[in-house]
Parts: sequence; structure tokens; C-alpha cells
Amino acid sequence: MYHIIVNPSSKSGLAKKQWQELKKELNHKKVTYIVHFTTSEKELRRYVKSITDKSLFLHNGSSNRLIILGGDGTLNCVVDSIDDLDHTIVSYLPTGTSNDFARATRIPKDSIGLISSLKKGGVTKQSDIGVVKFGHRQRRFVTSCGFGFDAATCDAVLRSPFKNIFNKLGLGKLIYCAVALKHLLTLEPVSCDLYLDDKKPIHFNRLLFVSFMQLPFEGGGFKLCPDADPSDGFLDICVAHDLTALQALPIFPKALAGKHTNCRGIHMYRAKKVRVVSSKPLCTHTDGEICGHYSQLSLSTHEHVLNYRK
Repeated sequence: MYHIIVNPSSKSGLAKKQWQELKKELNHKKVTYIVHFTTSEKELRRYVKSITDKSLFLHNGSSNRLIILGGDGTLNCVVDSIDDLDHTIVSYLPTGTSNDFARATRIPKDSIGLISSLKKGGVTKQSDIGVVKFGHRQRRFVTSCGFGFDAATCDAVLRSPFKNIFNKLGLGKLIYCAVALKHLLTLEPVSCDLYLDDKKPIHFNRLLFVSFMQLPFEGGGFKLCPDADPSDGFLDICVAHDLTALQALPIFPKALAGKHTNCRGIHMYRAKKVRVVSSKPLCTHTDGEICGHYSQLSLSTHEHVLNYRK
């Protein structure tokens, strides 16, 4: 039996239409399932934790099988809430604006492809899970964790009154570009120190952002870390600094193709453990979900992996 989690507000409600298509296919193929529609992040977390409780595997001996209809944020919330990662298999139908996890892992974006994967047993893959700690809290991520400009852009997009309009027109990516341009013109200088695997800090003045990546893409298709491998146990890191708005603008189209890595002001690193300390609190996101503003983060790879099916 499958537990299906649907975020009905994903991509301004377009997920509802995809759920109806998937439901038709599931019933036609006589797949047994229970569907759950999310109403809030708190409620979703409670539900996911209850259906993936570690004691359930001891009781019935079968893995938890989840199907998620939503965007990267819904997937992030689910993965961050799974109690028994070892015995949970996630199938994913991307219905969000960015869909960076699906883009990187080449997961089918239609219900027929998903049903075909389920009926054939699919190929179970494993992906590293990142963990970021801030204060007394921590949160998992499967695609990226951003600190600075990219997180502030995500925050502004989520709050933009134009997001729903752009999504319904199929132009969701354009709003990221518009908001990013606005933020570039209003940035305030911030310095930071980056500690990689307990080595001496690397200092940056006029930090733009630091992105910690498990997968190559974030922000709706920007290939910030082209060589990121979700199975190597490392975090790939992209740092942008000492760039004016005019200097940064030409880098954005290059980043879409992953051709920015040798540009002035861009530095690439890899590490298993990372700590970043900034001169003032900066906006932080995990898979596009805003976590708050912090001046210090600690990151590493989780001891367990995400089992997903494609």
C-alpha cells in the first residue's frame, strides 16, 4: 500500500489537476493507496512522522512507501520529517515551480511515468541527505542549502503576489530572475569566514551567497555545482563574493549551464563538514524553504540516505 501526500496549493493549485490524473491511473491499475492532502507544514510533519515511525517496520516488516505530489519544499518537509529513513521509499511527482530535485535525478514529471515505475518495481536509488544546524535547531535537505542572496531571493519569491500569476502562465522561472535583479541592486556588504573540514578559515569580503549542494541545481535550474554527486558523502559548495550588480548579471545565464565556475568572484569547494560565520545574520533556505536569518551555520551529510524510486 502507498501513502500519497498531495500539496493541493503546489504551483498555485496545478497539483490538484495532476492528482486527478494520477488517481485515474492508480484506480485503473488497481493500486492500493491512502491519500492525504496537506493543510499546513506542522500537520504534514506530524502525519509523515506517524506513518514512518520506526516501530512500524518492527511490527509489520514492510517498508513505508510514499508518493509525494508537490514541489521541492513539500519534498523537503517530508524528508525532514521521516522517522525511519532506512525503511522508507519515496516516489515523487514534481508539481512545483523549481522542481530541482526531479531535474537533477531525471524523475518522470507525469503520472503515467510514475505509474509505470510503480508497476515495474522501479529502480530504487539512494541520495545523500544534508543536515544544517542553526542555533539549537537542525534541518535536512536533499538538494541545497543557501545562505545569503539566493535564500533572500527564494524568500521574496515565496511572498511575491505575482508568483501565482506567473505559475499559471507557465512562467514560474521568470519571477526568480526579476526578484534576483532587484536584490542585486540593494545588497549590503557582508563578510564571512568559511571553515572546511576543520581547516583554517577562508575569509570573504562582500559576500553575495554561499550554496551548499547535494545536487547540481537550485533556484529553478541554476547549475551552481555542476559536479555535485548525491552519493559521494561530500557537500559541493559555491561561493560568490566581491561582485557588483553589473559584474554579477552576466554570471547568471552562465550559471544556468554550469559555465560560471571559473568566473571572477566565484569559488568552488568540496567538504564533508562545513561551518560558515558571517558578520551579520543572513537569510537561510533548505531546498527553497526559508529557515530564518542566522550568522552561523554548521553543515554535514546525514548518516542515513534517502531511498527514492524513479
